[in-house]
Amino acid sequence: MSAEAAGLDAEVAEWVGYTLDAGPGNIVCERGYILHWAESVEDANPLWWDETVAEQLTSGWIAPPSMLSVWMRPLMFRPDVPDGDEPIRPLEVHFRLKDALDLPEGVVTYNEIEFHEPVRPGDLISTRQTVSQISAPRTNRLGTGRYWRIDVTYTNQRGEVAGIETYNMFGYRRGPASQGSATNSDTRGQSGAPNHSSSQEVNAGGAAGPSLPELAVDVTARTVVMGASASRDWQPQHHDHAWAMAKQGTDIFLNTPNQAGWIERYVTDWTGPGGRLGKMRFRMKASIQPGHRMVFDGAVTGRHTDDIGCSWTDLRVTISVEDRIMTEAAVRVALPTDAEDNPWARSGDRWQPAAAGDLED
Repeated sequence: MSAEAAGLDAEVAEWVGYTLDAGPGNIVCERGYILHWAESVEDANPLWWDETVAEQLTSGWIAPPSMLSVWMRPLMFRPDVPDGDEPIRPLEVHFRLKDALDLPEGVVTYNEIEFHEPVRPGDLISTRQTVSQISAPRTNRLGTGRYWRIDVTYTNQRGEVAGIETYNMFGYRRGPASQGSATNSDTRGQSGAPNHSSSQEVNAGGAAGPSLPELAVDVTARTVVMGASASRDWQPQHHDHAWAMAKQGTDIFLNTPNQAGWIERYVTDWTGPGGRLGKMRFRMKASIQPGHRMVFDGAVTGRHTDDIGCSWTDLRVTISVEDRIMTEAAVRVALPTDAEDNPWARSGDRWQPAAAGDLED
């Protein structure tokens, strides 16, 4: 929606189209981060653990695609930043917009990610962040504020696009009746081991059934805090129980990138290491917290081959707690057409996850 169509005043309207070239982050991709991410979502995909598999499929180690936003998040302490100076913040343009509009709270309502060149150990990622939409004032059960959209392009030091991410946010001021948090912000689960042998049948034959196996995970405080740590997200609602109870009246909850990681793990449990994520969109309807048992379900919603011969499978994935859908996602994954095909070998013009059309929710 344009600024004019949204009925924005001039001060707000001038933010639409504002772009921040945030430059390179200060976190270089390395194996320790990759393994911490994999352990946070209990992901046994051999692509993250087995060097032979990584060499065969991706010509060496890569980071899980869902880790993309990790490389944007800065160090919380740096000796070259003087005491009292405000360090740059993750998704800095979001915080600048909150400050400008005097909206102290913010949550992610839904997230969309398009995956391009894999991020490899040694890569340093730069971001370009653009405010593309702002709504007129809205009031919901969280409070009164505005919805806005931020588009982030991630580029490696070679000038290759690693991914494009869209954040849809609600910045707000709490109302007197506000209770809890409706979505995300800013002991191990009983998930079992993935059946990569059956997944290989999917890779080779492309004859999977319409549904994916259910995955159930018991969420503990460690689940939530490890997810925050692995994604370098130190917003207190994801690790500080006392703060969360005092500020929002509810416990800590899973953050947005960690949910992306769990969705990726669920999908690639089914596809096996040969499956390559192309695109993911998910909407968080309610918070997932310690004590919840989150249950993943998925179904194939479509299959097609694009003009350059890449075979895509579209999926609908839900995360439920006690039969209530907490998160719903649409995922597009490339699968090998035969034993000789490898989606991971595609790059540049031969890898076009956006060209296959919009995902259907």
